[in-house]
Amino acid sequence: MDTAERIAGRLFSLAPRLVEILDLGAREYGMSYARGRVVAALHSLGPAQMHKLSEAVGVRPRTITTFVDALEADGWVERRPDPDDRRATIVSLTPAGQTSFARLLEGYRGLASDLVSGIPEADLRQAAGVIEHISARLDEAVSRGTAAFDPPQPPPPRNQPHG
Repeated sequence: MDTAERIAGRLFSLAPRLVEILDLGAREYGMSYARGRVVAALHSLGPAQMHKLSEAVGVRPRTITTFVDALEADGWVERRPDPDDRRATIVSLTPAGQTSFARLLEGYRGLASDLVSGIPEADLRQAAGVIEHISARLDEAVSRGTAAFDPPQPPPPRNQPHG
């Protein structure tokens, strides 16, 4: 196995473990990784129209509606009509949602510090650059779809003159 395959394999094995640890930390708030992405996007964007929130999270409008319904029922977010577009709805964090997310973010920062403790700052900066590069390449692979995993196709046969 070459280095690239070892790195990709390690990243694939880390991804579910990172989601699991985030879920464990958020569970006491009735939060999951998927719902947490919506709350994090609202924290970043501020109040947003549903379609913008859907784009920011990278899910279909129907899926964002399901997430927002659940988050609203749990008191994390609230909806209100958009004063500039009567067809649109604005979603925002409630004060309780903001407070809870701040606590979650504090825990996340503690976890991040713990995971990289003892690693020199220069190495961390280099690792961050490598991860950003891989992330950009991953975005490209996703945009290409499953073709990224298809084996290379042989060239089409040349037309041979019949003699």
